[in-house]
Amino acid sequence: MSRSEGPHRGFLPIGNPFKMMMPKTSHLPSTFLTTFEKNLAKRFQQLKPNHPNDVITFSWMKSALSSICDTLDDVRKLIVDLELPICSWDIKWVDMYLDNSLNLLDFCSAFGTDIVRQRFGYVMLKCALLDLDSDNPQKLMKASSSLHEWRQYHNSYHNSKLQDCCDVISKLEQTLNLPKIKNIPKAKDLVRAMYGLKVQTMFIFSTFVAAFSTFPRVLVELQVPKLYLWQESFTELQVVVNGEIKNVYSSNGVSPLMELRRIEENVKKLYPLLHEGLGDVKDEDFKSYCSELMENNEKFLIGLDEIKSEMDRFFKVVVSGRMALLDNFQQQPPRSGVQQVRM
Repeated sequence: MSRSEGPHRGFLPIGNPFKMMMPKTSHLPSTFLTTFEKNLAKRFQQLKPNHPNDVITFSWMKSALSSICDTLDDVRKLIVDLELPICSWDIKWVDMYLDNSLNLLDFCSAFGTDIVRQRFGYVMLKCALLDLDSDNPQKLMKASSSLHEWRQYHNSYHNSKLQDCCDVISKLEQTLNLPKIKNIPKAKDLVRAMYGLKVQTMFIFSTFVAAFSTFPRVLVELQVPKLYLWQESFTELQVVVNGEIKNVYSSNGVSPLMELRRIEENVKKLYPLLHEGLGDVKDEDFKSYCSELMENNEKFLIGLDEIKSEMDRFFKVVVSGRMALLDNFQQQPPRSGVQQVRM
């Protein structure tokens, strides 16, 4: 499927573009939707860190991605519980679902590419550490050069796919306005649940982009109406996470991701010693710095692999949902008549 690409934009515009177009008619949510929103509220509560230093870690990122998978599964269950067959869907709902899920797949692709880039950074440090485990002056000079290259590589984003991730989030932003729904309660419940999924996805994806960034980005800051049962827990989570990310950004050239910050601190200690000499630093302290860098680099790789594995699971969940919809779509086309299905 070909998709038209808009002009390159910043992460998100200043202000609050997330105003909803809610129907003027009042509607009480069904028991199924109430359960969905209570589950979403619990997920936001569980993601709220107990301590600011827990933002952002690989463990938190893994839990966040898992929570989106759970919400996707809840949306699927909601469709079944509402007994809202595809034949009763308006075509714009199908378009909305397919377009949104395609954006999620695009994010998986772009972020997965940047994970590969981060793995290359791990290899660079691994090579530097092998040279550091030597008394040969030439190898120590080579190690110094490798650390310098890592710092440049880490702070350079000409090969990064993070901007592509930002573009995906911007596309999701453009779909946050809810479509006008006729007086069909079940349809309103479905669209309301989709709104919750998009808010959750946009917020979490924006933190993922921030995790590997060493320069400030405009974070997603949503103002959700109080009518949603998950509004309070989401707002509390957003304040804590975004607040800590901004605090980290106030330190130049530092990534919000805790595991990456530790490596940055190790390199910051080691590089001047190799470049200018040990000076007053004892040999055992120097070896301790090297050992600490090696340990943190290995932990970084483990965390990176865990996020990649969870991202693969997320990808499969999204694809599975699309295929289930399209299978039903072929058996009982939605209203308005569709000539072509977009894959």
